[in-house]
Amino acid sequence: MLSDDLKDEIQVAYTRLLSEKGYRARHCQRLMIADIARTIGNVETNDEGERLEGPNICVVEAGTGTGKTIAYAIAALPIAKALGKRLVISTATIALQEQIVNLDLPDIRKHAGLDFSFVLAKGRRRYLCLSRLDLALQEMGSLNQTMALYDDERFEPEESHRVLYQNMMESLGRGEWDGDRDNWQVEIDNPAWLRVSTDHVQCTGKRCSHYENCFFYRARERVHKVDCIVTNHDLVLADIMMGGGAVLPAPEDTIYIFDEGHHLPEKAGNHFSNFLALHSCQGWLSQIPASLIQMTAEMQQVGILPGGQGQFEEAVNDAIAGIDQMSSLVEPLTEDARHDEDGWQFRFPMGVVTEDIRQFSDDLLRSFTRLFNLIERLVVTLEERLGDTNENDDERCEYWLPVISAMAARVKAGAKLWSVYQQEDDPERPPNARWITFREASSQNGIEILFSACPISVSDALAELLWSRTFAAVITSATLSMGGDFTRFREQVGISADNLFDALPSPFRFHEQAVLTVPPMSTDPREANDHTEEIWQLLPDILKDEAGSLVLFTSWRQMLAVIDGIDPQFAEIVLSQGTLPKAEIVSQHKQRIDQGNASCIFGLASFAEGIDLPGNYCSHVVLTKIPFSVPDDPVGATLSEWIESEGRNSFQEIMIPDAARRMVQACGRLLRTETDIGRITILDRRLVTQRYGAQLLDALPPFRRELGNG
Repeated sequence: MLSDDLKDEIQVAYTRLLSEKGYRARHCQRLMIADIARTIGNVETNDEGERLEGPNICVVEAGTGTGKTIAYAIAALPIAKALGKRLVISTATIALQEQIVNLDLPDIRKHAGLDFSFVLAKGRRRYLCLSRLDLALQEMGSLNQTMALYDDERFEPEESHRVLYQNMMESLGRGEWDGDRDNWQVEIDNPAWLRVSTDHVQCTGKRCSHYENCFFYRARERVHKVDCIVTNHDLVLADIMMGGGAVLPAPEDTIYIFDEGHHLPEKAGNHFSNFLALHSCQGWLSQIPASLIQMTAEMQQVGILPGGQGQFEEAVNDAIAGIDQMSSLVEPLTEDARHDEDGWQFRFPMGVVTEDIRQFSDDLLRSFTRLFNLIERLVVTLEERLGDTNENDDERCEYWLPVISAMAARVKAGAKLWSVYQQEDDPERPPNARWITFREASSQNGIEILFSACPISVSDALAELLWSRTFAAVITSATLSMGGDFTRFREQVGISADNLFDALPSPFRFHEQAVLTVPPMSTDPREANDHTEEIWQLLPDILKDEAGSLVLFTSWRQMLAVIDGIDPQFAEIVLSQGTLPKAEIVSQHKQRIDQGNASCIFGLASFAEGIDLPGNYCSHVVLTKIPFSVPDDPVGATLSEWIESEGRNSFQEIMIPDAARRMVQACGRLLRTETDIGRITILDRRLVTQRYGAQLLDALPPFRRELGNG
């Protein structure tokens, strides 16, 4: 049970913070603190401090103005310290991550009287690898060529890269740089950085001669010594997929705070997906024998190859031949494929592949598995040799071990893809989406064939890898429910219904601060061209009196068409996504308004969240239409098919809740403070002409309404 001492510590910290900062208490913030404290403070444990069975997750929907960071930090930090657990605060965006690390946590520590340490945790790729920097500077001829083992990783080294690497080494020697990419004085382009960084597959860990000075491992040591770790959803998910505790503390010893939690399902889906480009795969497979010959020549011990060179060549040839057969088998599917801007896409209904494709996938799985086993044995051999030989051999092993490990990782990923294609999904569980994309290739092959697979639900995986193991967790965002109903989100992330779900009241006076308008329109968004034309005719008049406005589109096609068709005089005040970086668009928008000029941002989904335009910077938000999911998305389409096959209604269960969440997120761009006022206009008459329109409107905050077409 939550002790009285902890309750007092939380209350005193909150009161002190409010007093020193001159804030007034917010009812919603108090409720959020109470929800979190009760949930994580009342987790039942055994004598060793391990969690017993029972609810341990708190899902809190809290809108802009709640002060979510203060609420979860004030509630969770004292409890985590008392329990001997680490607090991991995870976000979806860099902007929020930086705000928490640079502003919020220092402010809370200073003014709330809480004693805690914190650090920002980043993935291995954000840090310089000293071993790879050495190789880059040595320009070792053959070794340099082999490091870029595959064509899709090759790039011609530029003189600027050599200068950059030398400057890096000198800055390190003077103690002016800590090896963190984000702390280098200028932006580093990706090809140059990839050459001198590494991932967990290619990292040799304690076997590396630079281990004692490794920037990543130094940073990881700090992670395990502090009370609070700030990171991102991708790193949390990558860590649990490696078993947990690889980079971050083990889930059993962790209390997670997932801010911007509505991104979790999509982020998890990306981590559990598989893909393989056939012709590209044949290219890097064909390079394996030559690389192994070069390795054995430089290591001066041909016998290092388990089974000899012949077995490797035979396994590689089998895999390449199998891909040839698979390519021939699926090429006729282009006749039934749907064409889009990326090429031609063929999706298998319900994710069920044909029997011949499944059989060929089984053959390819055996070929890739055989090759992986051979390469994995070679990795083990190199690991055993490293440190057991003389200095020159150590240097060669230290170089070749990450190269062969990367080779093994690619083959393993291919085997995983073929495993998903050869297996039959459990009819009692959601299936995998499976689809093939045909693209024009720049090489002589002509067409690249990309096999993809992704689970349509990550709930089981998250439940097994994360929720069943974590000591406790808090998930928060402004958009987790549909009008207080968390069913859709709960099913997406695999959290049981016996946990706490709470939609908090907003501090805003929506009815007083904003008006929601659905103007009379002659066109329906399903009449795409006519609707687009009506938008460009209406926008100048709708926004004529606004200093700052934001127009949100659901597709590039419509946004570009409106830009082409709109009145040229109005077009002069428009800043559109795609013309400049997002941050620069926001900066120029604010500058225009500060100078007394009007400005309007045209953007897509990325502008519907994560940007802050208070006051006159945005007094009018326009949604061009209801943001329903794209119906041809292969994962979404397969999910809809599966739900319909269960006798349920996918439109009601998926399309409407997801659209409602996106609309709430978009409307949230208008009111950023308790003094903001403005208007939201939605150019979609379906909100008042279709039965589901009332559901969507009811999910939005209670703005004053002016509804046309009724």
